[in-house]
Amino acid sequence: MGVAWLDRWRSYRFEEEWVVEAPVKTVWDGMLHVEAWPGWWQGLESSESSDALPPGMAGKQYTTRWKGALPYGLDIRAVLREVTDQAYISADIHGDIEGHCSCCIEKSRRGTRGQFSLQVRTARPWMSLLSPFLKSYFTENHKRLMAEGMRGFSRYVSEGVVP
Repeated sequence: MGVAWLDRWRSYRFEEEWVVEAPVKTVWDGMLHVEAWPGWWQGLESSESSDALPPGMAGKQYTTRWKGALPYGLDIRAVLREVTDQAYISADIHGDIEGHCSCCIEKSRRGTRGQFSLQVRTARPWMSLLSPFLKSYFTENHKRLMAEGMRGFSRYVSEGVVP
């Protein structure tokens, strides 16, 4: 029972939706250029890729450093698992949290809609042990970071800076 009980508390599932007043291709191009995200996503301190694969290719790896309102940062490595041009991205997540994320992009009445799914579990021992007590704080921190991302990305796309 001990491990299963802790696994339940250290597991998180987040579902988010962004609607951006821009064409699908513009949104897609902005989402693929992960190295540019720190310029518009408050809370993302760094994002880089050391491999030579082009953006949007399965196998491409990104290393990111996230810092929210809580007094800790997360180091995360994402490896693109599946990419369907201008429609779908999925990645495996490794580092301080582990799991899977995906993003579906589609045209909507108000522009382009992005649906994000993140299924992860804490990998840092202190986070795992404190999850039963801090889960609501970790969840709220994630929601704030995603809201900042939506605001920043909308500004970024509306200013026409997308590569």
